[in-house]
Amino acid sequence: MTGPARCQMMVLVLAGALLACSKRAPEPTATKAAVAAKPALKTTEINDQPGAFDPNDPKHGTRKLMNLDAPVYVDGAQVAVLRYGDLVVAPARVLEGGTPSYRVYDYLASIGIAPESVKSVHFHGNNDRIGSIEGAELLKDKARFTFTFSSQTTGGAVQRWDTEGLKNEFVVHEIRKVSVFVKKAPVAIHPQKRCHLDAKGECTDAIPYAESAPVHGTRVYVDGKMVGFVKRRQIQDVVLMGKTDAGDHKYNVAKFIESLGVKSDGIKAVELVAGDDVIGRASPEQWGRLAPEFFFTLPKHNHGKVRVHVPVELQANDDKPAERDALVSSVLVYKSTTPAQRDLVAISEDTDLSVQLASNAGGGEGEGHTQ
Repeated sequence: MTGPARCQMMVLVLAGALLACSKRAPEPTATKAAVAAKPALKTTEINDQPGAFDPNDPKHGTRKLMNLDAPVYVDGAQVAVLRYGDLVVAPARVLEGGTPSYRVYDYLASIGIAPESVKSVHFHGNNDRIGSIEGAELLKDKARFTFTFSSQTTGGAVQRWDTEGLKNEFVVHEIRKVSVFVKKAPVAIHPQKRCHLDAKGECTDAIPYAESAPVHGTRVYVDGKMVGFVKRRQIQDVVLMGKTDAGDHKYNVAKFIESLGVKSDGIKAVELVAGDDVIGRASPEQWGRLAPEFFFTLPKHNHGKVRVHVPVELQANDDKPAERDALVSSVLVYKSTTPAQRDLVAISEDTDLSVQLASNAGGGEGEGHTQ
């Protein structure tokens, strides 16, 4: 290669090197500066926060019906299940898109807890993490503390309040269990682990002061307050009323409710609920007329969930009217209150499935966050 040619080649190589340097990725900004620039989380739109439950995420498809029965405890005794189907309280307001929003204050009152007596409410989320509201905080700003359900009128309960400035600023997102402390001292929440600790110092899913397992049988409420539930070995003989053609024991619905201390007089309405759907409704006249022959059976391996033989006139209108047997998760009795305006849903395999899966444990990846 001649001298001029060699010089020309060197110029081209240097030009290429300079061009490559000009395309080098910019140096990353300092982490500290990036953190400082991040705005504080103040929104109450909890579903938009990191780790929040997304009902449209395909990976949640199989768990949408699972683990929706969120037990509610007062000083270790279960008093209710937090889910849309069991509610009698009216929503405080309806959000954009039609999602009803409920106040924690109103909900506690509706299940028989005087909010003024509450020391603290602990909301157990995924992975045993806990958010909480102090009694004084609840009374100071009743409208602040609200919850919705992940799919408007079904799905798990979702925290909707801003936690900034509270004693506990942790956000649980999905509410799996609720512990209310009234007479007993609230259990400490570890400030870093955000959970209750066991004797070994590890996070525990145990409910403080609880002496029995969560209720899995069909629940019975009177005006929003749970008065009992079905447990095969505790059903009194007076409730028995013969056998079905298949040989299953028949139990009288009205007599079972009476065995829980609920007098039959003064009943305004009775609703049969499967998951979050009302599948049967009786007026006072229908209840009085049908009660003597209104029965349920107890399928095996359903943990006390009953199968009610539902007369045609109590069901949703159908092209093929017929008496049907349906799994029922709760029975709502109204004496001093009236039912909410909810449409009847036709009995189907889907309504049965919602009852069967409601108490099943569902995994939860999201851990919540601190505001």
